[in-house]
This record gives sequence, structure tokens and C-alpha cells, in this order.
Amino acid sequence: MTSTGAGRAVEEFLRIVPGARAVLDEVIAADPEYYGAWARGRVDDLLEFLLQAFSRPVLLPLLRAGATADGASVRASFEYVESLASDPNSYVESSVYFGILEQFLESEGILLAALRSSLPVTRAKIVSMLEEYPATLRELRAAGALE
Repeated sequence: MTSTGAGRAVEEFLRIVPGARAVLDEVIAADPEYYGAWARGRVDDLLEFLLQAFSRPVLLPLLRAGATADGASVRASFEYVESLASDPNSYVESSVYFGILEQFLESEGILLAALRSSLPVTRAKIVSMLEEYPATLRELRAAGALE
């Protein structure tokens, strides 16, 4: 998997994630002055982009839907996450951590769905994040959710 990086975050979002164009257009329309650069593929704040255009409107609703979620959309979304999570740049890494991975802590159901759907690099980063929550990590290991 090649990394996406901040410079190609919008381009890859639109290429990989089903329905991304509609979501991006909606976010931009809500505040064109603030988010207008995204229409041109420029992201000055990757964390903000991930929260406003991807995690909250796309990824979390898919994970909340559980078994009723469109499997192709879930896979594509995690391909996008994996491309970002594979980037070695510390700015991208911290944006992914706070803009995507920490969002999985909303509920146990979302966390479990994320673990089931994640690809290798993303999964390793989720497990690494969970080291900050040892009780949760122990429970997941005991339940076999990390195998």
C-alpha cells in the first residue's frame, strides 16, 4: 500500500471512498469560505479535513451501521485509512491518530467494527493506541478480538 500524504488527501479521498464527492460538496457548501480550498484539492489542516469530510460523515456512520453497512464502502474507507496510516510523515501520523483512530473510542461497537475492518498498518496503529487504555486492551484480548 502506498501512502497518501497530506498533499493528496482530497484526491485520494475522492478516488477511493464511495460517495466522497457528495460529502465533500456538502461540507464545502456549508462554509465555502473556510472549506473552499478543499474543492481545489488543497488541505491546510489535515486533521480538520479528516474529521469534517471523512471520519464523522463517512467512516463512523458505516461502523455504527454494523452488519447493515455496505461492505464495499467499509473496505474502501479502510483502504483510504491505510493509505494515510502508511505515511511516515509525523504531521500525517498525528492527523490520522486524532482524526480517525481516536474516533474509534466512541464506543466498543465502533472499536470492534474498526478492528474487524482495518488493514495491517491501521490495525497495528489501533492496537498501539489501545496500549494507552490497558483495561480495554486486556478485555479485547480476552474476548479474542485482536486475533
